[in-house]
Amino acid sequence: MIDFHNHILPGVDDGSESLEMSLSMLKKAERQGITDVVNTVHIQHPKMYDKKTDYNYLLDEVKKLQEVLDEEKINIKIHLSSEVFYLPNLIEVSKNPLNTIGNGKYMLIEFIPGIFPQDYEEQFYNLQLAGIHPIVAHPERYRFIKENISILRRWVDRGYIIQIDAGSIRGHFGDKTKKIAIEMIKRGYVHLIGSDAHDNKGRNFCLKKTYDFLEETWNSSLVDALKKNSVKLLNGDKLEKIENSKKNDKGKEENFINRLINFFKV
Repeated sequence: MIDFHNHILPGVDDGSESLEMSLSMLKKAERQGITDVVNTVHIQHPKMYDKKTDYNYLLDEVKKLQEVLDEEKINIKIHLSSEVFYLPNLIEVSKNPLNTIGNGKYMLIEFIPGIFPQDYEEQFYNLQLAGIHPIVAHPERYRFIKENISILRRWVDRGYIIQIDAGSIRGHFGDKTKKIAIEMIKRGYVHLIGSDAHDNKGRNFCLKKTYDFLEETWNSSLVDALKKNSVKLLNGDKLEKIENSKKNDKGKEENFINRLINFFKV
């Protein structure tokens, strides 16, 4: 499995506080079957005003962590990317290789949770013209999505990729967020799941339990498609839209109608 979206580099943002914490987190990730971890350090977020986010510095931090993992025989490969805080400068920041993933074809973007973003459509359109697909980070946690989930239909139609947090599905951010996350899956508004792991306590890796829940509640085809999209993302390949349906009362999988169709042409 690949975990896209987490904060495991020690001391670089509001994620792992130490090497010991990072190792604890990554050991748990390995036990879950995770083989690749894409660290997405916060970029241009107000919380990062006193943090160092130079690309070469962060590459060096990844190298140091990878060396320790190899020494400890923790079979996980670390990749470097970022979670870009939305400002009307996405084209500008996309020139920094830190801020894209998948051979420069994707960018993970977060909004202020309680405020509907202004002028984002033009910014996202410009990214798409440049061949970069915007990934909206954890919209199930945004107040404006909780109040109007139909916004996501428009986003999907415009080619935005939707990523939800594994912890949201498990109720780690409250019942309302969990309800929205489940509804997003029912409606086919989800393309990726990431742990958004921050520490070795309440916000640790929980991909396996989340995928197990989805397989039990929906079906294995949904889980397989989500896992494949994470691989495609890392490789810079086109993702697939996921159309799914719940199991019937007898516990059998219902048939998908055009369950997976080509959606993003990279």
